[in-house]
Amino acid sequence: MSKVGGALPSWYWPAGIPRRVPVAQQPLGKILRQRFTSFSDKPAILSGSSALTYSELLQRILDTAGGIQASAVKGAVAVVDHDAVENLILVLAAIFAGRPVFLPDGSETLDHLATQVAEARVSTILANDGSPAEFPGIGVVRPRDFKAQYNEAAGAKRGAEIAILLPSVRGVVTHSHFSLSAMAASLAAFIPKLREMTFICMATSPGRWETLSGILLALMHGAPVVFGTAQSAPAAISAEAYTIIGRGQADAIVASGRTPKFLSSATYVFVSTGVFDPRWRRRLERAFGKPIFPIWGLPEVGPVVAAHPTWLPPHGHGFPLVNVSLMPIEPVSGKMSIVPWEMLEQAEMGVETLSAMPGYVDASRSAAMKVGTALRTGQIVTMDHVGVVILQGASATAVGGNLAGA
Repeated sequence: MSKVGGALPSWYWPAGIPRRVPVAQQPLGKILRQRFTSFSDKPAILSGSSALTYSELLQRILDTAGGIQASAVKGAVAVVDHDAVENLILVLAAIFAGRPVFLPDGSETLDHLATQVAEARVSTILANDGSPAEFPGIGVVRPRDFKAQYNEAAGAKRGAEIAILLPSVRGVVTHSHFSLSAMAASLAAFIPKLREMTFICMATSPGRWETLSGILLALMHGAPVVFGTAQSAPAAISAEAYTIIGRGQADAIVASGRTPKFLSSATYVFVSTGVFDPRWRRRLERAFGKPIFPIWGLPEVGPVVAAHPTWLPPHGHGFPLVNVSLMPIEPVSGKMSIVPWEMLEQAEMGVETLSAMPGYVDASRSAAMKVGTALRTGQIVTMDHVGVVILQGASATAVGGNLAGA
């Protein structure tokens, strides 16, 4: 596991980028309401031929949040709507209303969805027209049927309260208002230019850390969120933009050798992927006609490692993001290594970050994933002499289970 020798790493870090930034300790509803009010007439949401300004988006959210509060829905809810914009409004409205929200990732069959909703211990689904009318044993509430003024005092009181629940390979993950804010803050501080750029969203549901991070980053800084798919996309985007696509989407582009027109305008293309072959990456870059940025994270911790515009190492993912520290863990024992990264051939990656989950819905699963202040990932990595993180695959012996396939 340890190296025989070698020089200490020089630990490259992008010039002018802080390693730590503060994160607001307030409920997201309070943060977003203040910022949406200040952004006012700036474009917020674009989808097909429709558009919402920030003031229009805020009003839609407040109206819907009032309906949720008037509906007598208690506890966590799930949001299921086939329309991406309506889905996002429901999610934000539930957060404003103080209801934790379970977000499926949009890829499940109805049976799988019902199973996940049950695992999340959710008894109510929020939906609008065009969505499934009913699920076995689960009530469906349509907030548009209830008219009431939004009551901010009935919303979340503290940033530590649970806001979002996400599916993961080990169970349903909880995230607080604070940990969600930290996801967006980590990316925004690592590449400050993202704060001014349009986020291109290729998903109908924000039920993945990649989508949540991008949407929240944009909304917190007054940038537009553009929804579309390879088959259905709005007109060409004139402003600078970035996107985060999944490995499956990237593989489809590599196989076809063509980039969907909708994505061709993106300045930065992040690909959420595990281990990759540099040849695969070169084929993807040829299809896009520009560099691509590997990014890696988990539902449990959000974004962890990414390339930076000033350095895109061809063989690795890049560097730990702002507010993220990587701890070497001995995979078999599950103990923190007393040997530093620079003296190790490889180790399991432990992650210490402000965006870490408070825990799983099934709290009994949480303890085994913690080593001190770090969360185990089951992901084996190496670091080269300048600190580039290179994924080596999943640990076969990780105590507490393997998250790396998430």
